[in-house]
Amino acid sequence: MKKIIALFAVITAISILFASCGTANTPAAIETETGTVSSPAETVEDPTNDDLIATGDFTVSPSSGVTVDGSTYTVTAAGEYTFKGALDGSIVVDAGDEDEVVLIFDGVTLTSSETAPVYVKNAGEVSVKSADGSYNTVTDSRAAADASASDGDTDGNAAIWSDCDLKINGKGTLIVSSSYDNGIKSKDDLTVKNVTLKVTSPGVALKGNDTVEIKSGSIILISTGSDGIKTSNTDVSSKGNQRGTVTISGGDISIYSACDGISAAYDVVINEAETAVNLYVYTADYSESSEELVPSEKTYLIVPTSIYSESDSYYGYFYSASGGSGEWVKFEFETMVSGGMRASYYGLSASVPSGYDSVIFRSFASGGSPSDDETLSDGESVNASMNAYLVTYEDDGALTGDWTNLSSGSGSSSKTTWSSKGIKSYNSILIEAGTITIYAMDDGVHANADSTLDNGETPEGKITVSGGILMVTAADDGLHADGELVISGGTVTVTESHEGLEGNVISIEGGYVTVNGNDDGMNACKGAKTPEVNISGGTVTVTTPSGDTDAIDSNGNFVMSGGFVLVRGGAATGGMAGSVDTDGSVTVTGGTIIALGGICEIPSGGSGANVYASNGTSFSAGDYTLTDSSGDTVASFTLDKSYSSLWIASDALELNGSYTLSLGGSAVLSWTQSSAQSGDSVSGGFGPGGGGPGGGFAPPGRG
Repeated sequence: MKKIIALFAVITAISILFASCGTANTPAAIETETGTVSSPAETVEDPTNDDLIATGDFTVSPSSGVTVDGSTYTVTAAGEYTFKGALDGSIVVDAGDEDEVVLIFDGVTLTSSETAPVYVKNAGEVSVKSADGSYNTVTDSRAAADASASDGDTDGNAAIWSDCDLKINGKGTLIVSSSYDNGIKSKDDLTVKNVTLKVTSPGVALKGNDTVEIKSGSIILISTGSDGIKTSNTDVSSKGNQRGTVTISGGDISIYSACDGISAAYDVVINEAETAVNLYVYTADYSESSEELVPSEKTYLIVPTSIYSESDSYYGYFYSASGGSGEWVKFEFETMVSGGMRASYYGLSASVPSGYDSVIFRSFASGGSPSDDETLSDGESVNASMNAYLVTYEDDGALTGDWTNLSSGSGSSSKTTWSSKGIKSYNSILIEAGTITIYAMDDGVHANADSTLDNGETPEGKITVSGGILMVTAADDGLHADGELVISGGTVTVTESHEGLEGNVISIEGGYVTVNGNDDGMNACKGAKTPEVNISGGTVTVTTPSGDTDAIDSNGNFVMSGGFVLVRGGAATGGMAGSVDTDGSVTVTGGTIIALGGICEIPSGGSGANVYASNGTSFSAGDYTLTDSSGDTVASFTLDKSYSSLWIASDALELNGSYTLSLGGSAVLSWTQSSAQSGDSVSGGFGPGGGGPGGGFAPPGRG
């Protein structure tokens, strides 16, 4: 029998990062310090045109290699097959293991209410090609699938479903709609190129279990109840290829998703290897699909790490105590769950049947399942006022515990209680090029590092931005890396966030970085390494509001050796919050940092850079210039409101040099750098301020 070693005496709430997806609203244009952020209406143009819907008899050419059984057309051999006309039925591919099949749609209206409209049962590789200038629609009109089965590996659970590698290409238009589950899905690799494509589905819009790659095209992806793009495998293929990566190497792409915009089981890579990339991601309340998003009724099974086994399967048997048969429902893993600062749990969920008042929870070893004729009794009452069952004991598969409620633990009141991140990976994210705009009701960009991958690796949890333009508006963190967050080039703008940049180690080596955070602007949090904010290049501006906020917060050290940093924010008095707040040391050996706001710690000066601090001067809004005795400009910056404290550390401040800080041509401060650390004394000294991750429960990473 397994038992939790320690459990909270009274459980009132458990933090969860993924729940049923809720309603959404289109964002209006947002005015920010860096300009106007566009609304979705200004992204990819909707290609839908009902006037172009194909009619007429359904034909296929050549007809050899195709069998017809009523309204089912089955391709049995390799080759190219051109389809035209309207069909209320399905196209099935059942060819040889090595056969390459190309389905050319040249004015097709394909609808099915019985099975997947395009069902690739067997082949080596299949392409669905929209002929040049053609307009094609594929509609899956089956009744909505049980949400507990959504996004699983059920055969045929997509409008276009493939058991092998699948390519969506051509220079025509393809409109894919599903009321059932996923939009387009391959159990292997999924590639999109050239085509004008729109996919609308309650499940994942584009799903490739192994990989998804978008090379080019004009693409709109709408998931009204799940993710926009997703992969699921993290093992290595027999050919030595790593599975689980989402790659975007070209195209104009708009993603509107109830949950995550992009969710990669392994890596996300964005470059411009094929064509230019223009990517727009809108999640949850920012998604334009508000009328279609309906909260689904889910129950959560919360299993402690001491009990949970990845090889086991978990079920609930729902029944009525008054008699009659019940229903078995499988609970699937969704995310890790925090129940406070120290306890971690596995969060599983299922859409439960209505009309039952009792339930029994069971686990089955080695992925087993209940027998079809198995019924149980002597369970416990379903608590309709609570949405989760916290397991406390397991005895020979029987699970017992207590009912509880789940609530968000992000520290941000506007964050969703489910995972609605813009771009998420379970290993690493690399952005090398492109223009990327993200509106997320969760983290904008997020990399996990919390569990062993199927390939045996420990995930990096790393985000690297080396080029391109990235603009993020987020309800929680702008960019969050469980491991290292590296910005070495490009332009990164976090227009709005709870915490702007968060990672165990934050390294800024180049580029242009602008961060606006409602709590911390940057936060180096605890992790595998000693927390550190390390700036060696680039131009960085960090802004937070007045109050108990830190513009730059490190649970370890702050180290700067180059670049330019302007800090605006933090509490006016310093102490436990301020412009730069660390649990360790502040070291500046090169570059220039100008920090306005409460003074927590400052560097000692020397070692290549000297320091000036002032706590007795008011710095009102306006344009400032710092000049030396020769009138040469050392630095310039702009304030949009007043501050009462400032410190400057720079390798341009020379011992015995004279400097003037002017506002609009009028001197505000003048001093001679008589020592490595000069300026007004600060009440209480320049002592450490401390400070940890901002706000509420700290999720363990899997959101």
